[in-house]
Amino acid sequence: MLHKNAGFTLVEMIVVLVVLAIITMAVIPGFGNLISKNQRVADVNLLVSSLNFARTEAIKRGNNVTFSTDGGLGSGWCVHSGDASNDCASDQIRSFQSSGNMTFTETASDIVFDRRGFLVPQAAQSFQIYPDDCPSGDPDLRIIRVSPVGRTELDDGVCP
Repeated sequence: MLHKNAGFTLVEMIVVLVVLAIITMAVIPGFGNLISKNQRVADVNLLVSSLNFARTEAIKRGNNVTFSTDGGLGSGWCVHSGDASNDCASDQIRSFQSSGNMTFTETASDIVFDRRGFLVPQAAQSFQIYPDDCPSGDPDLRIIRVSPVGRTELDDGVCP
């Protein structure tokens, strides 16, 4: 009577490993893009929530609150009490740090919200965020606009 052993042969194991290797090699480049896009989305969301936080604090405190980019957005930003003459070192409410590898451009380094949540002066402001390695014409640029009444909106754009 013949007894059949349960298990896999060496050939079957090698075939399975080769198929897994091929699938892995096809999927790995997609993960790099996924991580990059998630990083951009996280930085955009952090910037929008920081602006909304500054506006909310101004309304809550009944006083001017400033969103400040002392040294540029790439090195982080803060929300502090008072107007643009104050700084993050002395009157800070909260600080924020970007994840890095992103390029930020802004129309103003300090955005002041008054006790009603409106911008001081009442002029629209905007920010652009895109990855450092964004090829020209790529649709990875995000534009954050702050209206004179303090509301934020998000638009898509193409990298410069």
